Amino acid sequence: MDENQPLLNIVNVSKSFPGVRALNKVNMTLISGEVHALVGENGAGKSTLVKIISGAYAPDEGSIDIGDKSFRSLNPYQARLNGIATVYQEQQLVPWLTVAENIFLGMEPRTRWGSIDFPTMKQEAEERIRSYGLSIQPTELVAALSVAARQEVAILKVLARNKAKVLLLDEPTASLTGSQVDFLFSLIHQLQQQGIGILYISHYLDEVLEISQRITVLRNGQGVGTFQKGDLNKETLIEKMAGHKLDFSTVIKKPVGEKILELKEISCYNILQNVNLSLHKEEILGILGGNDSGCHELIRLLAGLIPFSQGKMFLRGETYSPTSIYDALEKGLFFIPENMRKEGLVLPLSLAKNITLSNLKEVLTQGFIHLKKEGNQAQNLVKALKIVTPSVKTEVQYLSGGNQRKVLFAKALFADAQIWLLEEPTQGVDVEARQEIHRLLFDIKSKQKSILLVSSDLEELITVADRIIILRRGQIVEEIADSSSTSPKELLQAMLGG
Repeated sequence: MDENQPLLNIVNVSKSFPGVRALNKVNMTLISGEVHALVGENGAGKSTLVKIISGAYAPDEGSIDIGDKSFRSLNPYQARLNGIATVYQEQQLVPWLTVAENIFLGMEPRTRWGSIDFPTMKQEAEERIRSYGLSIQPTELVAALSVAARQEVAILKVLARNKAKVLLLDEPTASLTGSQVDFLFSLIHQLQQQGIGILYISHYLDEVLEISQRITVLRNGQGVGTFQKGDLNKETLIEKMAGHKLDFSTVIKKPVGEKILELKEISCYNILQNVNLSLHKEEILGILGGNDSGCHELIRLLAGLIPFSQGKMFLRGETYSPTSIYDALEKGLFFIPENMRKEGLVLPLSLAKNITLSNLKEVLTQGFIHLKKEGNQAQNLVKALKIVTPSVKTEVQYLSGGNQRKVLFAKALFADAQIWLLEEPTQGVDVEARQEIHRLLFDIKSKQKSILLVSSDLEELITVADRIIILRRGQIVEEIADSSSTSPKELLQAMLGG
């Protein structure tokens, strides 16, 4: 196949949702054997475009050309039939099935009696795994795999469904470590050599500049342009995404106040072991660790989501033992989870209702919700946090990922939380939204609030946190008293035990 042959051509595609113009006459071409990055701030229209190409959405106008065929719109079956394969950020795998069963789900090889031919399925899965140099086993349960291995299975699954010509990768490295990213890039290079065109959607601009040949930038639903990688650096790419230069100046950290939360010899069955830590007023305490470190269990324990088996916790000097997330909220702790769509938001409800759910008594009049009061309270927070939305009545599901995350921050502000428990607060958001969130954290801290921040972003921890605690296998192995005195390399070495 000619390496310059167009595989996919997006022509004047537009799409609107209630009150939102998501895409406006967007054009883009993907050629054989290239990695073509699609970048833009949250709300730029990236996810909408991916869903149009994969057949999940129909455009209001424009066409999708695949090879020599032109489509006014596609459904998922037509997209697959014409060689479009999509790996979404939220992997569509069945955890209790094996690798082989997931790869061939819905198209299992059959015996002549009509039953599933498991030996053949295992053999074909092994061949596919070996052909890409992967180390996973076809008989392993997906639930037992690492995040990186699941990503590999997800790619094998979509490639097995048809002779893929176009592979859409939506935030493929969001949950991967450095070495896992390298392995994924190796797999992508193999797919390139087979002539597959790859549309790579990511907020990680260093990776975009490393892996892609061309880059299309979207801003506010419109195409800014398509650029050769060599014509851009990280700074110019950010400017094209934002439409202006960004201020990267850091905020000066101030001394912290009195102790507000203390953990003594806390254990959580076989997950956490004898954890001792303290959190002070006006402090941002960073928590870092690998997949099995217990970081996420620690923050969920504080939020009342899981119990502890040993030790004591003290909040403002009094015994603290939350029985539920509601109990924690009553005591002034607000949890903002990593998976905000499943755990933090009620997607079919409006911004106003999502925001005020955290403190309903503030909008009740004689036991009923006062709609005007609800709307006004929400509008004040939308303005303060610069949430981009047509109205506070807009359903949260129609907002971009960055604005959905801001809604969670608005909920915490409305609840007047004294301690914020954050899981990966900037995961999957663009550079400008990330800066806004960091400024918001400093602003929250300045109002005598405290923040416990679990993040795998080393630069973020150094920039934002006052102190950093490192967990490994459920134990605190190091505390860095001044985060500004360390480097990403030193943090990584401490986390991995190097």
